[in-house]
Amino acid sequence: MKSALLLEYDDAKRGQTESMLKSLGYLVASAATPQSLLQTLQAVRFDAVLTCTDFNADDRRSFTGEVARLAPGAAIVLMLDGDASGAGHHHRAGAMLFKPVTLNGLRRVLDVGVDGLGRHPPWMAPDQERRGPTQRRVRPRQAA
Repeated sequence: MKSALLLEYDDAKRGQTESMLKSLGYLVASAATPQSLLQTLQAVRFDAVLTCTDFNADDRRSFTGEVARLAPGAAIVLMLDGDASGAGHHHRAGAMLFKPVTLNGLRRVLDVGVDGLGRHPPWMAPDQERRGPTQRRVRPRQAA
């Protein structure tokens, strides 16, 4: 089962977003503050992280950058108000959704992918990739 972590300050919007995520097959956990979201990410692995803010008042570091560091395989969705500019949008954040969040919007960014070609694998540094040794058929033959 897929799991999602949600940070939304408005109770009504949080309830609506939780019900939409549940209808998409996600098990949803909620965080009350950016600090609690980061602490939860340190302990539990999630498939998707949805946040209504890209700002952490108690830390100088980029909030979405910290989320991307703590949840490298998760889809990160930044949910913004209609008048927000998304200036702090981190390059590794999966997508931006403008409120009010719709079921089609969530499905587009979580299941289908922003470009319609499906979810892309998360970005990883080359030294963190799990690649095995080269296969025998692509290695040069040894001279006998």
